[in-house]
Amino acid sequence: MAQTKKSVSEFIQDAFCPMVAVLCSYDAETICRKNNLTFAELIQPFCRLPSEVGYRDPSNTLIVLKNLRLEIKDYNSLPPQNTLAKKLLNDCVFNALTNGSTSNEREIDTEQYQLHIQNTTPWFDAWRDCFLRIAYSGDHEFLKNYLACIMVVSTSHLDPIDAFSKLVQLQNQQQQQIPAKLPKWFMTNIYKYFVLLHDVTEGEESKAISVFGDLKQQYGAGNCHLLQINSKRPGQTNSDTSETTNMPDPWRLYVKQSSTSNQQQSQTISKRDGSMSDSLSNLTELIDQELNLNTSITHPLGLFDTSSSDLSSITTTTVDEGYDGSSITTTSTIIHGACLTLSDHDRIHVFMHEFVTKGLLLWVESNLKTFNEQITSRRGITKLFSMPKKLFGGNASTVKNQPTISSTNLTNDSMEIVFRRAGDLAFLFQHYELAYTNYYAAKRDLSREQAPAFYAGVLEMCCLAIFMQESSATRTYPTQYMDEAIEIYAAVCRLPIFATRCVLMSTEILKSKEAYDQAVQQFLKLSQEDSDLRGALFLEQASYCFLNYRPSYIRKYAFYMVIAGHRYLKAGQRLHALRCYNDVLKIYGRPNWSLALDHINFTLGKQSALLNQSNDALRSFNALFAPNNHIQSAQQQINFFKEYLTVFNQLTSFETLLPELPVPLVDNTTIKILLAGHQQPRMGGHVSNCNDFDFEESRDIWSDLERTITAHDRRASGTRTQINLFTSRTHNQQHPIAVAKETIRVEFYVRNTLQVPLLLSEVQILWKFSLGGWKRRASTSTDSNEEWKEYTNDTLTQQTDQFVECDVLSDCVIFPNDTSKIELSLRPRRSGYLTILGICYRLNILVQNTSEQTNWPYGIMGKTLFHVRGIRLNSNRRERLNVVHGVDKRLEIQVVSEAPFLHIEFSPMPAAMFCGEIQSCLIHLINPSSMHSITRVRLVTSQPNLITISSIDEDSLLTYTNESKSIWNHSLNQQSSILTLVSHHHPLLANSTRTIRLWLHASHLAGEMNIDFLFLYESDVFQQPLRHRTVKHSSLFIITHSIGFQTQSQLTGLGELILPVQIENSMAAQNTLSINVQQLSCISKQWDIKNLSPISQNSIRYGENLSLLFKCKHQENHDDSLQMKHISLVNDETINDKYVDISKNPIGDFFRHFISNIDHTHSTHRHKTPNPLSIPPISLILLWQIPLSNQIGQLEIRHGLHMISPSIEMSHTQQEANDIIQYELIYSPIVEHKFTKILFLPVRLKLFNRTKEKLQLQLQLIRSSLDNDPLLSSCCLWAGMTEQFINLSAYEHLSLNLRACFFKPGFYSLGNISLTIIDKINSTTIPIKSNTHNYFVDIRTLL
Repeated sequence: MAQTKKSVSEFIQDAFCPMVAVLCSYDAETICRKNNLTFAELIQPFCRLPSEVGYRDPSNTLIVLKNLRLEIKDYNSLPPQNTLAKKLLNDCVFNALTNGSTSNEREIDTEQYQLHIQNTTPWFDAWRDCFLRIAYSGDHEFLKNYLACIMVVSTSHLDPIDAFSKLVQLQNQQQQQIPAKLPKWFMTNIYKYFVLLHDVTEGEESKAISVFGDLKQQYGAGNCHLLQINSKRPGQTNSDTSETTNMPDPWRLYVKQSSTSNQQQSQTISKRDGSMSDSLSNLTELIDQELNLNTSITHPLGLFDTSSSDLSSITTTTVDEGYDGSSITTTSTIIHGACLTLSDHDRIHVFMHEFVTKGLLLWVESNLKTFNEQITSRRGITKLFSMPKKLFGGNASTVKNQPTISSTNLTNDSMEIVFRRAGDLAFLFQHYELAYTNYYAAKRDLSREQAPAFYAGVLEMCCLAIFMQESSATRTYPTQYMDEAIEIYAAVCRLPIFATRCVLMSTEILKSKEAYDQAVQQFLKLSQEDSDLRGALFLEQASYCFLNYRPSYIRKYAFYMVIAGHRYLKAGQRLHALRCYNDVLKIYGRPNWSLALDHINFTLGKQSALLNQSNDALRSFNALFAPNNHIQSAQQQINFFKEYLTVFNQLTSFETLLPELPVPLVDNTTIKILLAGHQQPRMGGHVSNCNDFDFEESRDIWSDLERTITAHDRRASGTRTQINLFTSRTHNQQHPIAVAKETIRVEFYVRNTLQVPLLLSEVQILWKFSLGGWKRRASTSTDSNEEWKEYTNDTLTQQTDQFVECDVLSDCVIFPNDTSKIELSLRPRRSGYLTILGICYRLNILVQNTSEQTNWPYGIMGKTLFHVRGIRLNSNRRERLNVVHGVDKRLEIQVVSEAPFLHIEFSPMPAAMFCGEIQSCLIHLINPSSMHSITRVRLVTSQPNLITISSIDEDSLLTYTNESKSIWNHSLNQQSSILTLVSHHHPLLANSTRTIRLWLHASHLAGEMNIDFLFLYESDVFQQPLRHRTVKHSSLFIITHSIGFQTQSQLTGLGELILPVQIENSMAAQNTLSINVQQLSCISKQWDIKNLSPISQNSIRYGENLSLLFKCKHQENHDDSLQMKHISLVNDETINDKYVDISKNPIGDFFRHFISNIDHTHSTHRHKTPNPLSIPPISLILLWQIPLSNQIGQLEIRHGLHMISPSIEMSHTQQEANDIIQYELIYSPIVEHKFTKILFLPVRLKLFNRTKEKLQLQLQLIRSSLDNDPLLSSCCLWAGMTEQFINLSAYEHLSLNLRACFFKPGFYSLGNISLTIIDKINSTTIPIKSNTHNYFVDIRTLL
């Protein structure tokens, strides 16, 4: 708010200082002009007395004057006319801002706001000082009337005494003429002081002394002074430049600038600042519109009969215009006081001191005594005549009901005028107590005389006199006096200039007393529409007062600051209006203030555009379309947008860079970069879906598959995993690697936050390209400068031969509050470093109203930048406590040289399969490069056990034979999960195609089956950082139920197994399809299978099952060959070659995958050399087929394959030794006997050696008790030899006859048999756990 370095008392004292006129002869002015000064300007810097002076009041009390200042003006000077006065006031307000006036700031911190507010308002201080300087004097006061007149004549005059006489005569004639003319005088008998001016370098000192003696004799020694100046000659001054430079120039703040220099400075500033672009020809229009000159305002000079000759100097004054109707104050380069020395400065100081002490103060003492005598003599008469008036006269009406007049019929010798004149004289010379006494007396009398202007004047001065008294700290400031004076001046007398002066004085007093609420009320009283500039300044000061409340009224401050900005606009002060709106922008930027914020931003944008402040204008207009603004209606947004387009096209007509647009908003989390273009099928198949943005390349499976191939590849050592799709969920710490002349696609979502549809046209990627890198390095060579030069399409001009080719999206409509997906692509033409900055496009809205379409502005070209950030880090405590994001380099792409690209198609790729079904598809490997060949292509999948490959010629799934039993002649080593499609020996040449058949085996589990394919290919032209490239493909298959195939082996005897096989139709939904079982094959080294079930119907319908019984017999296999036995389940003996050879591919490969999954001791991946597989004892392979009709009605046969390896479980639990020796007991389970003698039960023990080696066994028949089982009587007793040693050859069967003894009936166990294997090499025995503990016999009594 307004602050000054002076105290409030000093401010009021300087505002009301004694006025002195200077009347000079022509010869005296000529002497002063040597210093580029008039006499009044010459003595102005010395008008403040540096020391204290004093005088005595009528009561003979010494009054000490501190810091007394006189205001000295030329006799012919006149106050500016109303038009020029307003122009000067506008100038000072504008210049205080444009001259770089800075002010300190203070911080206001509350719970809701944290603001930095300017602590001072230098423009208001400048306006206040200018207002008080040019304000005229009214008829009701004498504060601005001249007290004295200094008459100056030089000694070079032919007759100086006569010249003084003529000057005195001229002053008397002007003062006594009727009607009165300016200047106005304090009283009839003013103080006259006579100065004889002597030029030291040209005048004669003797003549000066002689003339000064005559002058003192005629006018008195105390009223005359001899002033000697110009102690240096002009020539001497010009040669001594150092002395001239060191001489002070105290006149620079007082001398008015010439109109010529003003005009030149104005032209310079108008070229520099676009805000001062109005020409001088618009002055009349600006004055009419912005200075409110259309209203009829009576100038106070109209009260006097001023001739045209007196005003000629004003009407011909040239005013320089440099803002929206304002003039510019410039700094003059003219040297003042060039002929004066420091001694001359001292002489002027002495002259002013003697003028005050020896002349003016004595005149003040005399007149104060005269006024006191008049008041004393007339006070008794006044009391005598006031009694009848009180008895017979009515009550005087209040001041508010007084007629609207500014003049009065009081005469100069009336008592009220004497009171006022005495009070003004005492106030001017700092006798505030005497001044208050006279003002209060005049107030009491003037209220009865019906003189509102005089009454308001004495009320104003009563308040100031009370405050200026030394005892004012203990006295209450009469605010009601000043409020009443302001109301009378403004409403009754229609004198706003005096009401304004009252507000300026009173608010300073109230602010010093921290009565900010009363200061606000007085500021708001004069914020009406009659003066926009004054209203704006007062509203701004009122808003600052709200900040000084305790607590601060932030929202009231913002409200009145916005109104002040509006009034500044009406006054033509656009810069101040923008400042006011900007100051409250943060306050209204909070939620729930959308309407106020829209008004502020719209005004800021429009006015900034008029001032050619393009950046501020665009920033404000962009804020109108903020995404959180939901209050704007569609029509309002259309109006905003139309104005925005108009302003935008005007401001950017000379711009080169694309401006940033507010809508639509880009969702930066949805930005995806895909280093692959759209691929069209060339062979009529399906292309790889890794070229789609919804492809999930971020899964860990892809990196695992790629590392599976590169783990043992020395050439790929140190090469990072190839990624083509970069999103917000991928780790983007490394730069993407693209290939020159290949397409890079960008996908993102944009959101329209407006209520109207947006039309985007000419949409393309905004990029920056460099040949050297992303960071420029210091270099001096030409090649390096060219290498590190950056190229971009961020420009409004058309460019050709660019390094990057962009595809353009012609049109895109985004509906209100809707989100739209946009996909764009670009192609770098050479290697380098590419940065994707954002998008550029032409923005407009769809206007449905036909009338608006005709005059709707053309769309604007701009940009929206991308802002990406990495994933949130959470590795340490600091990152967990704060929101820290990693680096994201997905928009910074490294482009390598042109390289071959592998195009892959699948034809045809099945979408749905039955469980266990086998289908094939073709893989077309296409090398579209015209120069380079692809040396190697390898394939790895997520489920290697479900796929295999063959040549394109091997299109048959089933290979038939007429042999039901054969030997597996193919290798059964561990298969690698990496399939080589193209090798170094047979590379894929340029512009060539190779086709490979892929066999798919559906899983046995129904549901969704996903298989990920990763093709890794290499070329001789690949170099770091691109050692190899990959093509990824993910296929989803819908697997439905087909058949259920299960079995469980049962041991029936030594070396024999029973395999019951259950086959059922397990389709989930009821249908008419039937499953035809075709063949069951057994693969084993030791077992031979035989079908025990009759072959009848092999077709299984929905809900049916097929039960088959097979018997497997152990056989000797001396050569350890793998035997295959095929059993046809088709009841058609006429078919030749009815057996399917399952050792042929692809069934053979699927069998290898099957047994490799069973072998858990070997890994299925990362084996560089083949490893033999562990063959299960028995493997069953079931072949089946389903006939069905395809979409065109043709019969189609679907073939399937199920494989199981039944576990051979004997009837008793076996351990490791039991796998070597197999034995059983054969006896009668129930025996009836008459126990007249001992019962001997024959028991046969059958032994079988399952190994190739000869074994020695130890047999022991022991007695043991099973008393822990209450159901058993006991164990049997064995008769005969209880221990014997047995030798068994390889695969030998042996039977031993034993006898068990029983003495009574009961339930006996035969489990007390112990068998051990004797290991002669290690001299140990290997116990064979008894498998006879479940053999029991029931001995009954025969009746």
